[in-house]
Amino acid sequence: MAREPLVVLNEIKLDQIDQRITADQLAALNIDRFVLLDRSNNELVLLDESGIVNKVGGFGQGEDSFAEPVDFIDHKLQVRVCDRYDNSVKCFDHQLNYLGTEYIDQAEYDPFFPDLITPDPFGSVLVLSREYGLLLNIEQQTIPVIDLNQFGISGECIIDMTSDKEGNIALLSCHNELFRFNRFGRKLSSIAVEIDDPVIVLSGINSWTVLNATGNMQTNAGIRTCPMVEDEEIIDADTYFQYLILLTNKRILVLK
Repeated sequence: MAREPLVVLNEIKLDQIDQRITADQLAALNIDRFVLLDRSNNELVLLDESGIVNKVGGFGQGEDSFAEPVDFIDHKLQVRVCDRYDNSVKCFDHQLNYLGTEYIDQAEYDPFFPDLITPDPFGSVLVLSREYGLLLNIEQQTIPVIDLNQFGISGECIIDMTSDKEGNIALLSCHNELFRFNRFGRKLSSIAVEIDDPVIVLSGINSWTVLNATGNMQTNAGIRTCPMVEDEEIIDADTYFQYLILLTNKRILVLK
């Protein structure tokens, strides 16, 4: 049964920021400070309610530039960007100062071509290659955490990925299924996703959330709707404690 829509606590309208920025992904540092990934310009953009605070990245050979930034997260007070072509994860602090680069060196699959990144609460990060259907811990790359091929799951069909504070991993597939694994790679369950065309999966404490672009949201408790305006679509989402942060084609929304 559908539940009441979420309440908007705050919003930032994207047309009030720099028009040259294309926001493709979002990470919430808190409920009024965010980092955006702009793949068109290969940039990270730090912003708050007053506007842009800092930008970093771009094309080139600099240590803080990107070749093909495909996904990013905030983990342990570091913004970590998965660079597919560079086969690496680049790390920045919350002011977007460059901290260093962790390279993926998987002997059997080189280059690994990482597509998705999620936190490992007990260490660094996990990266998924859709091409090979493998999930690696970047600190222990010899043996994959999960080999999707062993479960008959196509890596190319994985849309999104998340992990929770216990290290459990959830993979959203293009067949409207959510696959859950524990931190050691044992499959826990397959859950049918009831909303149409899901694109995002998020984790909370003992819970998970799946969203589609039109604002439908499925959780352990049922289906809810996000407060959307006409012609608005969800591009990305994040959580910050009990808050849900949405990046749409029009706004950044803080919901509760």
